[in-house]
Amino acid sequence: MWLYVAGLALATLGVMDLLVNIVAVRLLNFTLVELGLLNALWTAAVIPSLRHSNLLSNAGLTKRPTLIGFLAFATFIPLFYLSVSWRSAALLYTAYVLHAVTYSYVKTGCQTAVLESYPSHQWSHYSRRLAQLAVLFEGLLLLGVSRVWSSLFETWYFQLIAVFVLAVSALLVLVVPQPSLRFEKILTRIESHLKKSLTRIHGYLTISSLDYANGEKVNILVERFVKDGVSLTLIAAALAAFRIGNEYLFTPLPFVFIRLMGLKTPDVVALYGLGKAIGFTVMLVLPPNVVSKGAFTLASLVKVASVAGIVFWRPDLGFSSVLLAAIYISNLVIDTTIYTLYVTTTSGSNVGLFNIVAEASSLVGTLTSGYVMTILGLDTTVLLLVILNLVPLLLVKKSW
Repeated sequence: MWLYVAGLALATLGVMDLLVNIVAVRLLNFTLVELGLLNALWTAAVIPSLRHSNLLSNAGLTKRPTLIGFLAFATFIPLFYLSVSWRSAALLYTAYVLHAVTYSYVKTGCQTAVLESYPSHQWSHYSRRLAQLAVLFEGLLLLGVSRVWSSLFETWYFQLIAVFVLAVSALLVLVVPQPSLRFEKILTRIESHLKKSLTRIHGYLTISSLDYANGEKVNILVERFVKDGVSLTLIAAALAAFRIGNEYLFTPLPFVFIRLMGLKTPDVVALYGLGKAIGFTVMLVLPPNVVSKGAFTLASLVKVASVAGIVFWRPDLGFSSVLLAAIYISNLVIDTTIYTLYVTTTSGSNVGLFNIVAEASSLVGTLTSGYVMTILGLDTTVLLLVILNLVPLLLVKKSW
């Protein structure tokens, strides 16, 4: 039950995120550079929030971060409405900072609840389930918003929406599980350390018992028994390239749809909604375990092809939503794989640290995205984006 509420809460944050960017482009006439700065400010606010929410996560707390997120969201809603009513960029910046704070605490609280509520061998399954639910609900909400866009910011209508999203956030605070005995991550870390220690001992005993072993055989055995899995440095590099590449795509994408492709605002909202809905439908038929080298490689290649298709081909609304869905699905596979490798390597500790690295990388991407596209042009930016999205494939050379 709580997973559905968590998915809906994360979906409302995703919808508000898109609406802020559309308001910035359509109503406040932000340039690409200004749009990049807006998103950079969001990321800059996320990082310290994640640092604090990570401390709460390490203590096994789930309700406290979601409560902090609810309070921030309750302040974001009226500021966002006033920024639209008064056409105020300053209020929009302030509201977006509060959205970042909300996102940090709610996401960390939900991730921690998964790690504390389920056995470690089910972490990947329930993390994926949470991501799927968020995609489904966000798609449905965006389709609904596209139908009522003309009256969305009328006072009575916006008040009704505000009551709904705040009720969802408040419900999450009530239903998110808070285990009284927080031992799942602790036991997983102990098990992981014991397994590594015993494996090393077994490996050294095997090597020492060999009557004959040339250098190559010894090296193979040492590599087999001593290695600790995927290095955190490589995971961090893959995560950084993935998130920067995402910012080079998603930060200017509303600008591309509205200014370059000439789509109307309801059509842009519907495009994102259809993309999410189609993405969720495809996710239902994906195999249960998407954390594999083959899936990771295929997702990276599909994402690159879909990005190129949207930017260079600029198809109609229906096919653009299909390509956008392909990007969402690919991102889910890539993000889930990198996150699973991280929690496996760290035995579920420091979840917030993963988010901090991710958002710090996003900060670099958002700060530079507008300048890069303005200076290099759209075609060269897409080429750079392709390169960044191929960097995570270095992970497939490692065993996991």
